[in-house]
Amino acid sequence: MKELIGLDALCIKSVGYGESDSIITLYAAGRGKVSAKVRGARGAKGKLRYAASLLTFARYQLAVGGDKATVTACDVYDNFFALCADPLKYYAACTVLEFCEKTQPEGEYNHALFSAALACLRDLAYSSSPEEEVLERFLLAALAAVGYARPKGKLRDLGNFLYKKTDIILQALKGFLKISEA
Repeated sequence: MKELIGLDALCIKSVGYGESDSIITLYAAGRGKVSAKVRGARGAKGKLRYAASLLTFARYQLAVGGDKATVTACDVYDNFFALCADPLKYYAACTVLEFCEKTQPEGEYNHALFSAALACLRDLAYSSSPEEEVLERFLLAALAAVGYARPKGKLRDLGNFLYKKTDIILQALKGFLKISEA
């Protein structure tokens, strides 16, 4: 028997599966990372196409059976569509999603990281603040949320960072974002 659950979540990853389906990774409030299938998401007449779009922040309804989940409904709060029109803002937004995806283990929730990610996406989409400043604020808050920042915004040595893939994100930011070590 499948259990129905509702999650307020941000779509942080979407991968095609089969002919018209997608497997999405959600970062859900109170739950952490959750993977789910969206049937028909890549089809021309897919009713839940929008549910499998990156940056979608929505109330997802999932049918869960065992360790598999399927999206049955999705009520969008915000899709941050404005970010898609500006390459720098979109790149910064994708960095936020990548950070959440790479640093968080399946099923572990970090409220500070979730809040920082949503605040960053909101600021990127709706404020006039420069992308670099918004992304820097997010990274400092996110690193602090996962335990890798010093007080007063100074970054700690990341050589022993628990999730090594995050180093890849920081390398990709070279030139786009300047984080000073002091």
